[in-house]
Amino acid sequence: MPGSWTYRPWARDAAIELGHLAAAQSVALACHVHPDVQVAAVSEGWRMYVTTVGEFRAIAGDIVVIPADVPHASHGGAGSIVSHLYLSSDHAAVKGISGPFCIRNSRATLPDEMLDAIGSHDPCPRRLTRPARWAALTELVSCDDLAIRTIAARQGRSTDGFIRLFKREIGMTPAAYRLALRLASARSRLKRGDTVADVAYAGSFSDQSHLGRLFRRAYGATPAAYRSAFAD
Repeated sequence: MPGSWTYRPWARDAAIELGHLAAAQSVALACHVHPDVQVAAVSEGWRMYVTTVGEFRAIAGDIVVIPADVPHASHGGAGSIVSHLYLSSDHAAVKGISGPFCIRNSRATLPDEMLDAIGSHDPCPRRLTRPARWAALTELVSCDDLAIRTIAARQGRSTDGFIRLFKREIGMTPAAYRLALRLASARSRLKRGDTVADVAYAGSFSDQSHLGRLFRRAYGATPAAYRSAFAD
């Protein structure tokens, strides 16, 4: 489908996922999270990655690195060509990175080149840190069992006050963050081969269509297309 992201395992290392976009029109992704580190390389055009700790605009030749679990949205110009790598935080190339950053003019486009560019980059950006309350706040709302008003009351805040604090620190509301976690879980389940129907049910989506709309908005692909890319 035009304007879609495509995903697949890397032939050299199946533990690393590849994403690719080559679209004639601008393609935006809603704010979402990944359990892995995302490495984005722009080979044509430009793409903007928006996080609560800053916006990172990458043009042709640039790389943007976003650590695991950092909420981010993105959009880009018509005709842009972008490649993503998704790899474990324990991978040697990205180990120790705690905040998003951009590498200018790396000219890397292939997975090997992207990894080499990160590995040879000045390690200073690895010391960038997220706000101190980040982990505490996200942990509070990660479990769906507690209502936001209950969490807020336990923190000595009003519901609206807690929501404003969370959005200021994390970049999205608690409800949006919970949805992002459900979609990230759905993505993991699809990658391991669970059916779209089972994933929709496990994630408490109203039906497959509901999952499909939200999944495409966050990741730029349908659940069925994503699942088939990782089928044996």
